[in-house]
Parts: sequence; C-alpha cells; structure tokens
Amino acid sequence: MKVYLLQDVENIGKKGEIKIVSDGLARNFLIRKGLAVKVDEGLEKHIKYIEEEKEKKYQRLEKIAEKESNELDGKTFEFYEKAKEGGELYGSVRKEDIEEKIKSRFNFKSIFEVKLPEPIKSTGRYEVEVVFMKKYTAKIKVIVRAKSEQK
Repeated sequence: MKVYLLQDVENIGKKGEIKIVSDGLARNFLIRKGLAVKVDEGLEKHIKYIEEEKEKKYQRLEKIAEKESNELDGKTFEFYEKAKEGGELYGSVRKEDIEEKIKSRFNFKSIFEVKLPEPIKSTGRYEVEVVFMKKYTAKIKVIVRAKSEQK
C-alpha cells in the first residue's frame, strides 16, 4: 500500500515522503497511529503539485538572494563605540549589530547571516562575509571608530 508519511518513521522514511509498505503495517500501525495516510491518485497529484510549487518558490527566493547579495557586496558600515585610548572597545560589535545595521539600510526579502567568528572588540577596519540562503556571499567592510571621532 502507498502511504504518505505525516511524521518521520524510523526504518521507513521521513515526513513528506511517499512509501510503499505492507497493507498490515499501513493499516495496523502507520495509519492507526496517525503517522501516515493512504495515498490515492488525487492525493498523489496534489502532493506533486505542492512540491512543484515549493520548488518554484525556492527558485524565486534564490534569484532574490543572488540579487540582494550582489547589491550588498562591497558596501561599508560604520559603528561608533565607546573606546579606550588604545582603541579597545568597552563593549563590542556583534554579528547581530551588523545584521541590524544592514536591515535598517536595506529592505532585503531573503534571509542572510553575518559570518563573524567572534565579536569585534577594537577600533579598525574589518572585512565581513554575509551569506544569503547558505549559497550567495557578499563581502562588506565594517569600520569601527571611537565615539570621540564621530562627526
């Protein structure tokens, strides 16, 4: 019997997959426990349609992410923070701070992540990677200055 898995089932498959299993396993375990539903022709067509729509949406999002990463590439962001005489910051500039600055300047629709291994703790210039959809990368410049340098 063909079943559509509503949840991950050990040794059978993952949620969203269509599997062929014995009638007994399907009726007595999978369907009874709410782990799967029987697949008929209409449901199979519907599942294929949904998967095709998901794929189309993903491709649209990929195009948007590529465009947005190109738009962000090479941009500069400045931060003015309290700093000691030697340039060491009292606080730090975290990846969340950089993400917030990007969001306030650009109205991006795709999901991105700033790759910053550790917070910036001193004044200076830094090159930081921003990754869109785990596929497209933009390099930005982050300049951290002491608040006393602010214009």
